Amino acid sequence: MSVTIYEIAERAGVSSSTVARILRGDVRGSHRRGAETAQRIRRLAREMGYRPNLRARAFSRGRTHGIGLLYADDAWIFEGVNTEVLSSLVRSLQGEGYHLVFAPIDKGGSWEEIVLGGQIDGGVVFQPLPPDVAKALRDRQLPLVLLGDDSDPSISQVIVDDFAGAYAATKHLIGLGHRRVLLFVHETVKAHCSIRERQSGYRAAMTEAGLEARECMHVSEGEALDVLVRGDVRPTAVVCYSDLESTLLVHGLWQYGVAIPADVSVVGFNDVFATRHMTPPLTTVGFDAGKIGQLGAELVLKEIGSSPTEPTVLTVKPRLIVRGSTGAVLLPAQDNGAQGTNGKVAPGKNNKASVDSAQAPVFT
Repeated sequence: MSVTIYEIAERAGVSSSTVARILRGDVRGSHRRGAETAQRIRRLAREMGYRPNLRARAFSRGRTHGIGLLYADDAWIFEGVNTEVLSSLVRSLQGEGYHLVFAPIDKGGSWEEIVLGGQIDGGVVFQPLPPDVAKALRDRQLPLVLLGDDSDPSISQVIVDDFAGAYAATKHLIGLGHRRVLLFVHETVKAHCSIRERQSGYRAAMTEAGLEARECMHVSEGEALDVLVRGDVRPTAVVCYSDLESTLLVHGLWQYGVAIPADVSVVGFNDVFATRHMTPPLTTVGFDAGKIGQLGAELVLKEIGSSPTEPTVLTVKPRLIVRGSTGAVLLPAQDNGAQGTNGKVAPGKNNKASVDSAQAPVFT
C-alpha cells in the first residue's frame, strides 16, 4: 500500500498540510529551522517510499497537462504525412510541459474514461468524429482542434490549402502544353475534405484554360492505367490525389513501356520522402506537415488558457515542387486535343525552358 502524507506527517511530528506544501516545493521562509524541517520531511518521504499522486495533484491545480488524441481509425494518424504531423505535435506539446494521451474511440469506451473522466485538458482530431462522441465533447466543453480536416465548423482547425495545391499542379501541366489532363483518386482513399478541395482546384484550372476535365474517381490503378494506355484519345498528363496514386501509376506505366515524362507526365501530392528518389523523381505538391502539428499544439493550448471564443482556422500553404516526372508536350497548331508520340518533347535540357515558362503558381 502506498505511503500517504498523513503517515509522513505523523513520523515528522508536523501537520499533513505542512508535508503537502513541502513535497510540492512550496517552502516558505528561509530561516534555518524551516529549512531543516523541509529537509527532514523530504528524507522521510524517500525512506518511506512515498510516491506523489500526479493525477490528484493535477486535478487540485485544475490542469492534467494531457492532450488527448482522439481517433476511430489509426490509419489516419500512422500513415503518410500525418506521421510527421504527429511527431511535430508531440514535440511542440512537450516543449510546453504537456504530453499526448491516446484516446481510441472504440466499443470499449476507453475514450469516455479519458475525456469525460477529466484526464485531459484538451484534444486534437485528424478525422470526423462520430455524432455521439462529438456531442459528448461539446457538452464537456473540451478545447478541441481539427488537424487537416474541416468537417466541423464549430471546432478550430489547421488545414492545408488543397485547392491551391491542385490548382498549381494542373496549371503547371497546362503551361507545359498538356491539354488532356486526368485527375486520379484511388479506390482506397477514405472520404475526406481534401478530395473535394483538390478536385475543385483541378477543375478550376481546367475550366480557366477552356479544357474539359477528365476524372478517375475512386477507381483502381488498373482502371486508371486503361484510360492512360488504351484508346485513340488518351490523357498526356495526370494529377494524382496523393503520392500513393502517382507511385502506382509510374510503376504500372513502366510495365507497359510508357516513358515518363516523354509519354505521360505525372504529378503527385504530399511529397512523401520516397518519391524524391523515384525514377524519375516525382514532381509533386508539398507542404510543411510539421507546421500543422506545431500550429495545432499552439492552438489547443491557447484555447485551454482562455475563455471560449469563435473557432480559429489556420491554413498551411502548399508549394509545387518540380522534379523529373513532368515534361513539355508539343501539339500540332490545328489540334486542340489530339496528340501523338511524334509531338512529344523528351525530358532534358530543352525541357527546362518549358518548365520555367509554365508560370505555375508556387506557394510557400
